[in-house]
Amino acid sequence: MNNDSSLRVEGFYRKTKELLSLKEICKGTGYSKKLGKVSSSKESFPVQVWGKREIRALEKLSDAGRREFLKKKLEDNPSCIVLADNLSFFPEIESEAQKKNLALFCSEYSRKKAQERIKKFFLSLEVKEKTISAGLLQIFGLGVLIMGDSGIGKSESALELITRGHRFVSDDAVYLKKDGHGKLMGRAPSLSRDFMEIRGLGLINIKEIFNSKSVLPKTKVDLAIRLKKWQPGKEYDRIGLESPEDYLILGEKIPLVNIPVGPGRNMATLIEVACKVHLLRKKGYQAAQEIVKKIDRALTQSS
Repeated sequence: MNNDSSLRVEGFYRKTKELLSLKEICKGTGYSKKLGKVSSSKESFPVQVWGKREIRALEKLSDAGRREFLKKKLEDNPSCIVLADNLSFFPEIESEAQKKNLALFCSEYSRKKAQERIKKFFLSLEVKEKTISAGLLQIFGLGVLIMGDSGIGKSESALELITRGHRFVSDDAVYLKKDGHGKLMGRAPSLSRDFMEIRGLGLINIKEIFNSKSVLPKTKVDLAIRLKKWQPGKEYDRIGLESPEDYLILGEKIPLVNIPVGPGRNMATLIEVACKVHLLRKKGYQAAQEIVKKIDRALTQSS
């Protein structure tokens, strides 16, 4: 598929800042430039990725040789350049980039990994809709995807959440599409709308068992939760200092929270708490940071 991306460089940076662990060089330069043509069939993307090979080649060249090298590298008129491996651009590259209004970024990832992530990002832009294996509910006003392996308890957790007053959208399969404002929306496939499969009970109709207020035709997707089987001996985050992962879908990044499933864990309650934590994070509050501040104050007072 060939297409001209409607994204500008500023939008590319905003959407891939965490995905590529990007750092701005010459902040703001080239941000208004539109991303060029994308050709996934030829794996041609409007972002150049440089690595150790390019920097080593430049190190061996004279000033005139460097100018010629840069001239050739920029013949394709890239929208921006990402320098991998946490390397630094030479001053003459930064100077040339400012002259050409070209955005420069540095990434901590290797050249290969950065290229793979950029390819994944652009391919996701070409797909306008997608069906994924997951459940979808609206919990505390958030559209929440519930994912995990078959048999891990997604539907049972969703059923418990519905009994607590949260609203059901889809079970097992979710149809995702961007609306006219670019928001990621999810709904059930038409054949399975209002239905849920529970092992031992078979198919049940949520709308008929509860009421019409217990179901929604669609919802904006704000958060993804993945239920994972508890692995004995594995170290899990017990404080909460780690930020949620990013779940990239249709070019949008959704926060992804992994919750280990083990005996005695009430998954519905943990999902509710994960939603509350997400809402508090959006307001700027993090419990783990508060604990760290308290520890710092206690250490300061005792010293």
